[in-house]
Amino acid sequence: MLYWEIFVVNVIKEQQGSKTIIRLSGSIEETVNFDQMIGALPPELVINCKEVPRINSVGVKGWIKYFQTAQAKGTKITFVECSTAIVEQINLISNFSCGGTIESIYVPFSCQKCKSELVGLFKTEDLKKMNLVIPPVKCSKCGGEAHFDDIPEEYFGFVSR
Repeated sequence: MLYWEIFVVNVIKEQQGSKTIIRLSGSIEETVNFDQMIGALPPELVINCKEVPRINSVGVKGWIKYFQTAQAKGTKITFVECSTAIVEQINLISNFSCGGTIESIYVPFSCQKCKSELVGLFKTEDLKKMNLVIPPVKCSKCGGEAHFDDIPEEYFGFVSR
């Protein structure tokens, strides 16, 4: 039996003066049309990527096309709460952020005690101040110590660009 799951990206749009805040949730794939989802380009665009678990190659192409156009038209772009899937693309594709600012990212952790995986939110500027040395965090499930669960040079590669 074959089972096909349809992935849908949800968009929550909020206006704060000249700033448009977009909250994306869901996988970014071939069905995503940023022009339709976001609409006319505002002077300032804040993209919250907290709930984007996946982006495929066609989704990446659509992303770059939309945000390059936005950047070329003078829109100030800021990416906040970038999920680990988005951070992976930022590191793999040099122009993925299309001239935008990466303000904050989620960082993966693994608990030594209960083996749970969790993420912590860090501002990019704070990561630079810490020289990319991430201290352990308290596990939300068992209270144990959770350590950064990736290779610093790779996960934070975009910071040094």
